[in-house]
Amino acid sequence: MKNSIDRVISKMTNKKHNVKLALLDEFEYTSEYTNEMVGLLDYTTDAYFDEKFDQMMEIYNELYDVYFNNTENYLFVSDVANDQRVLDEILEKANELGLEVADVYPEWYEHSDALEYLNGLEARFDEQKNKLPNF
Repeated sequence: MKNSIDRVISKMTNKKHNVKLALLDEFEYTSEYTNEMVGLLDYTTDAYFDEKFDQMMEIYNELYDVYFNNTENYLFVSDVANDQRVLDEILEKANELGLEVADVYPEWYEHSDALEYLNGLEARFDEQKNKLPNF
């Protein structure tokens, strides 16, 4: 038979072992997973952000130049306002004379369609411009 000291030591050892096992069950994540996620966040904060931020700013600056600095020198409705006025006047005079507008200006329909299409494009251009964030 075990003496009382052996029994106490035996019980303490078993309790210590049970306590260790119980604490191990309380981890939310394994050490391996935690290290993997820490490594991922480390990469993101040390390299990924700077790389992607620089790419984003490069693209943003290209968009900004096109949409705000007019680097492509697009024609806008205000640029062709006089052309629209002339087309309207040609149509009016052709009607007064009983002529077909294409007889007076053969490209009248093509020119008019282009200006009308420009109107829609400029509206879409402005919508896109408004989507760009202000940095």
